[in-house]
Amino acid sequence: MTSTDVDLRLPVYALEVAEVAAAVDSDLQTGLTEAEASRRLERDGPNEIATEEGPGTLRLLLRQFADLLTWILIGAAVISGLLLGDLLEATVIMAIVILNTVIGFTQEMGAETALAELKELAAPRAAVLRSGRPRQIPADEVVLGDVLELAAGDQVAADARVVESFRLTVDESALTGESLPVAKTVAPVDAGTGVADRRNMVHAGTVVAGGRGTAVVTAVGQKTEMGAIAELLGEEEPDTPLQLELARTGRRIAAFAGLAAIGVFTVGTLNGWELESMFLTAVALAVAAIPEGLPAVTTITLARGVREMAAEHAIVRRLTAVEALGAAEVICTDKTGTLTRNEMRVHEVAFASGRRRSREALATDRVDSEVGWYGTVNALCNDVRETDRGLIGDATEIALFESVDGPIVDASAIRNRHPRIDELAFDSDRKRMTTVHRWGEEVLIATKGAPERILERCTQRLTPDGPQPLHRDDAAELLAQATEMAGRGLRTLAMAYRLVEMTDGDPERDLVFVAIAGMSDELREEVPPAVDAARRAGIEVVMVTGDHAVTACSIGDELRMIDGRSVVSGSDLSSMSPDELERDIDTIGVFARVEPADKVAIVDAWQARGRIVAMTGDGVNDAPALRRADIGVSMGSGTEVSKQASDVVLADDNFATIVRAVERGRAIFSNLRQVVYFLLAANISEIFVMLIGSVVFASFGEPLLAVQLLWVNLVTDGLPALALGIDPPAPGLMDGPIRSDRNMLARAHQIRLLWQGALLAAGPLLVFAWSAHVRQDPWEVARTLGFTTLVIVQLFHALSVRAQHRSVFRTPIRNRWLVGALVGSAAIHAIAVQTELGQQLLRSEATDLAAWWTVLVGAIGPFLVIDAAKVWIRRHRGNGSASSD
Repeated sequence: MTSTDVDLRLPVYALEVAEVAAAVDSDLQTGLTEAEASRRLERDGPNEIATEEGPGTLRLLLRQFADLLTWILIGAAVISGLLLGDLLEATVIMAIVILNTVIGFTQEMGAETALAELKELAAPRAAVLRSGRPRQIPADEVVLGDVLELAAGDQVAADARVVESFRLTVDESALTGESLPVAKTVAPVDAGTGVADRRNMVHAGTVVAGGRGTAVVTAVGQKTEMGAIAELLGEEEPDTPLQLELARTGRRIAAFAGLAAIGVFTVGTLNGWELESMFLTAVALAVAAIPEGLPAVTTITLARGVREMAAEHAIVRRLTAVEALGAAEVICTDKTGTLTRNEMRVHEVAFASGRRRSREALATDRVDSEVGWYGTVNALCNDVRETDRGLIGDATEIALFESVDGPIVDASAIRNRHPRIDELAFDSDRKRMTTVHRWGEEVLIATKGAPERILERCTQRLTPDGPQPLHRDDAAELLAQATEMAGRGLRTLAMAYRLVEMTDGDPERDLVFVAIAGMSDELREEVPPAVDAARRAGIEVVMVTGDHAVTACSIGDELRMIDGRSVVSGSDLSSMSPDELERDIDTIGVFARVEPADKVAIVDAWQARGRIVAMTGDGVNDAPALRRADIGVSMGSGTEVSKQASDVVLADDNFATIVRAVERGRAIFSNLRQVVYFLLAANISEIFVMLIGSVVFASFGEPLLAVQLLWVNLVTDGLPALALGIDPPAPGLMDGPIRSDRNMLARAHQIRLLWQGALLAAGPLLVFAWSAHVRQDPWEVARTLGFTTLVIVQLFHALSVRAQHRSVFRTPIRNRWLVGALVGSAAIHAIAVQTELGQQLLRSEATDLAAWWTVLVGAIGPFLVIDAAKVWIRRHRGNGSASSD
């Protein structure tokens, strides 16, 4: 046999079987010869997904040092240890750097396994025809043109065109998101048909759910649909909002610290102070201006959030994703299993007599002739098996069986009394299934299938008075009911029966129409309030599903996702340019029948509009979009590939858990923001003290020594900052839109930090002046009092930053750790400046009790002024939303 070069872009699903066989140069009866298969294997390579070489362990480790703030901290540690002789400060800073490096390295090592997991999805073995004989071969040896033999439970080894189908159904949920097994046919479909609707194709990585069939391989390895997903999955993952924000903050802090150090050194030199001392002081100020505690506080705060979210069934794989989820402005959610239960249930039944009953009514109503026959047909014409582990079988048949077993009939007893003696299996052409059973001296024929296909085989309909002739108008009315039910997203199946003395020719004729059952995968009861909560929080909720538009619209309507917005299918989406999609993205509430690339395009469009996007998913097809989104959220019951590609895994597969995680993320951002404001305002106050003090008190000497600056930094930036990072969530976090000020150091915040830092510096400067000019204390004593005032005023400010726009006195303190940190830090400082050892280390002087009252007044004054200023600004600018605090 010779092969021809094949253009794999040809729509093989649009060709007849014989044309496909010719295109791939294969004999459908005998398959390939071993020689030809070997040649093709050498030509095309193994049937596996190619993955780019990973960055390697060393490169991943070095990547952790790419952050500017990390190098600033390393520099600060070197300067503190070598130039300033402060080994404790240097050790603390390096411990922080090492901790964050280890955490980042561990996270990235886990993320790099996503492509490897995708590769492992290939079936380990495949059944093929070689030279007319069936063979089991390794899946990576399957080649173009191989004829696959498919049976229930098999994992499909490559993309292939169906040649024969004997009730062949395939679970494609991991690839397309389709919630139910897909019946496979042989007939061609139109060119341009989406992957989910190519009923004559099977794809690598999917699983045969039932039946059997054969298919000829049309694509292997990287050219399969799974290979296309792997290419999307290999694209770079974006940084989270918190990572971007911390990077911006690091750059600005570095510039600010450098300018401050240069300014202080220049002023001191002009004052004629000792050059070496001023150099050390300037360096110490630069070190103090860098909030080295920020990375540690961030890590600890996020780690605590991880534990709390785990208790809520949200498992976080990347620490920064905790805050990123809180920043979400759009949630693109899957339908099946996330919004719904992923359990088909009979919703209502329309009987042939015209009456309709809900599931609840059927369970409580009297079992009359109509209901009894409905139960009997569903119990018998059903392939569900009862086992110790529960019911096993097709989801639709399980739903029908459960709807009748117990409240209507004893299904097991009926099956035992009326054993199956023959059957006509369901196929996609007939669209119905028929079973034949012993019924005393007669034979019962039980049938179920598509309403239109059942009606065309019926001559009677069941009524309370027994079977009656089925007129054309009756059939039209029943079809209209089926159409109406389908329009509400229900999957419809009709039931019929016939009693005969013996089977005669065609059993599927002259049937008695019984009823139409409407089934649906119902919403989780907690989802509607969760979606409403997300809306109140200003979050757009959009459905992105592989299911049909009708089914998606039904759920979308129930959740008010379509109010004033449109529904777009994957085929419509593919005809839109990126610019068109970006323009219209906020007018679309439901995306149905989407493919992997469509999901990525949806994420890109929202991000192009400047929105932070969370994307949910559970299948392999979802993995690229999960990686591309700002926050990827996978399901605990989903594929390993989707979990590895995501940032958060929902152990309970529940949309409500996402909303709870968003609230936790908002609380964490609020805490991190108040930590940043506390640290930077405190550091700015130190800079003001040094700059202004160096000018005003030039005749006395340096306002603060290098060791004193480092001490202030150590005693105020440590425990209080950690305690602020675990502050309980403020009320009303979900009562408004996400903050518009994601930039922690936007212009308005810089101004706030400057005036608050200036007021914090005013206290120590006034104490300097009071002690030196009024009390006539020696400059060493005045410097000790100003030094102590700076420590205490910064500790007071930790209370102020807990509410940016509210008074401290109207903000209850529910954080016992913060109270303990403030009291403990103040006590440590008091002991240090009042003991001989502490005085030697800090070069401070003992002071009397009256001087301590001066310190207290100097610290409380700026605190009260800042509090009053916040209230005034709120009243005059109207900026007091709960979410912004």
